[in-house]
Amino acid sequence: MRTRVLLTALLIVGAVSAGFTRQARPDSVSGTITRTFSIVANTDLTGDVTCDVADGTPCFSFAVPDVQLRLKGFTVTGKGNPTTGCGGTVTAGEVGVTTNGQSRVVISGPGLIQRFRHHGVQVTASFDTRLEGLTVSTNCGSGIFVLATSVGTLIEGNTAVRNGSSVAGQACGGI
Repeated sequence: MRTRVLLTALLIVGAVSAGFTRQARPDSVSGTITRTFSIVANTDLTGDVTCDVADGTPCFSFAVPDVQLRLKGFTVTGKGNPTTGCGGTVTAGEVGVTTNGQSRVVISGPGLIQRFRHHGVQVTASFDTRLEGLTVSTNCGSGIFVLATSVGTLIEGNTAVRNGSSVAGQACGGI
């Protein structure tokens, strides 16, 4: 009996300490993305990303709460025209990053999100989202767009340049 209790205690201590010492390694992304990248763990860019996803779909989409996308000084580029950004037309749903209803997610820079034919970043139905140190430029909608379904969004230290469309009713722009 004493051996069984001691063995059980050792197993519990081992399981608890394993939980504290094991730390998930972050996902890493660079290069060309041809389908939406679902963020299910902390994710670091390790190089520039070109988004060649299907029309009307996001490049990055959070799939779980409590994780981060860290740009680490790299650029995420959509299909918008390099000079005009969108050439006047908005492609609904084609965003650089969407929070996708996940809460307590973080998108952090430094880094550039550019040339998306809708918003650079879209915060949708999320709670306590943080957007910090981003540059959003030449996106057809807003650089950063927070829907009214989101609560507690912190937007800090971001820069928005040349976002918006020249089409009436689709202007947006900025944050």
